[in-house]
Amino acid sequence: MNISIFLIGFVFFLGGVSVWLLPAFKLGIYLLEWDFLSLKFNFYFNSVLFSFILFLVTFSVLIFSTYYLNSELNFNYYYFVLLIFVGSMFSLNFSNSIFTMLLSWDLLGISSFFLVLFYNNWDSCSGAMNTALTNRLGDYFMFVFFGLSVFSGYYFLSFSMFSSYMSLLLLLTAFTKSAQFPFSSWLPKAMSAPTPVSSLVHSSTLVTAGLILLMNFNNLVLQKSFISFVLIIGLFTMFFSSLASLVEEDLKKVVALSTLSQMGFSMVTLGLGLSFISFIHLVSHALFKSCLFMQVGYIIHCSFGQQDGRNYSNNGNLPNFIQLQMLVTLFCLCGLIFSSGAVSKDFILELFFSNNYMLFFSLMFFVSVFLTFGYSFRLWKSFFLSFNKVMNHYSSTVFMNFLSLALVIFSIGFLWWLNFNLLNVPSLFLYVDFFGPLVFLFMMIFLSFMVLKMLFKELTYKFLVDYLAKNSIYKMKNLKFMDLFLNNINSKGYTLFLSAGIFKNYYMKSLNFNSVVILIFIFFMIC
Repeated sequence: MNISIFLIGFVFFLGGVSVWLLPAFKLGIYLLEWDFLSLKFNFYFNSVLFSFILFLVTFSVLIFSTYYLNSELNFNYYYFVLLIFVGSMFSLNFSNSIFTMLLSWDLLGISSFFLVLFYNNWDSCSGAMNTALTNRLGDYFMFVFFGLSVFSGYYFLSFSMFSSYMSLLLLLTAFTKSAQFPFSSWLPKAMSAPTPVSSLVHSSTLVTAGLILLMNFNNLVLQKSFISFVLIIGLFTMFFSSLASLVEEDLKKVVALSTLSQMGFSMVTLGLGLSFISFIHLVSHALFKSCLFMQVGYIIHCSFGQQDGRNYSNNGNLPNFIQLQMLVTLFCLCGLIFSSGAVSKDFILELFFSNNYMLFFSLMFFVSVFLTFGYSFRLWKSFFLSFNKVMNHYSSTVFMNFLSLALVIFSIGFLWWLNFNLLNVPSLFLYVDFFGPLVFLFMMIFLSFMVLKMLFKELTYKFLVDYLAKNSIYKMKNLKFMDLFLNNINSKGYTLFLSAGIFKNYYMKSLNFNSVVILIFIFFMIC
């Protein structure tokens, strides 16, 4: 079994390298053409680039699955269904005919149903049925769309009416598969699948299929009324998923809702008419989100399958490399400087707010982008900033430290490749564009810190000189209060040595995680 896993991984690795080495070209392969039944595949830049990212993510997820599902009885079945899913995604990515597109679309929905159903408990059954029925609705829309496209050739009704109805059906198809606003419920429910499935299916493949479909038919969809509809639906998806991720306690569902928010972000970009920028954001998101799912899955696996954010404790003792990779992926999610999310987000924000007079939607968009930082910090806080429980369980494997390293490197290095080769952005402009606001930000932080420091000094002086001295004299005069106070201290057993011991204990415990923060804090207090 291990040899077969190695061979499958090796084939995916070779495929990824070969795709990477192929130059920019457009190639059509027609294997069969017989009326409706035709096998046509198109190889062009967008599909080749996406397939390379898919190769990379699948290769990492296949290896991660051997670690995460090590003792599962149905592991061969899981691997078989996962490979069917990946193959159907590649087929959808390259397909250029109705038959291959419908076949790939159906296989995606069926294989995702079986993958979500893997654990076969009540939660996974509910999530699988929700996923399958919503995707089946999308399959119906797609079938009617292709049926109308065939009937439009008979000319007994106006072509404009057919094209408008067809565009609407195409949008509904994409909304169901990409979990946009009316059909968003299936994506958080599908988190009952194993975490490697979530890492592959719900970050870079299934949810992106609808957007890829819209990009393939962008000449049909990119009309003013339709892209306005796409823009508004994407905005609502962003806003509501960002709000929901702030109150959700299941951390896998928080990551799923962040995926939903980023899909809405790509849909907004498509609504602005920026098809290629939306595709770039989609590809960069697939890299860092699959890496984030792997890190979250590793922490869940190390905590006996615990997913509730309120029950984690002392995860700061995990290997530092895991924490660093998760921090980098969260930086990419927020679109911070020198990350792959920065370039596409910077472009999209700039092009959205230029010549824009929609005050309500602009405010909603701004709040949704800002909430990305909110749920990213909440995810980090739930994992690494809680010390209230005593149950710990850590895996001893070293390999997991380096599994998603390739994804992390691409998430950072992908930025410069995009700049120089795709978007033609000079590096000087990029530096000025990024560092200008950054200088102002640091200046604001420095000034606010100095103001707060002066205020605290003044408040400390007022407290020590005016309030504490006067109040202590009043309390000392009241002997009854003093007697009760001393009795209370004595009954609780807070002696001087015990309190000093508790302080030392907490201080030494905190050294495991954030000693640098404590040193910086002490340094600022001394200064």
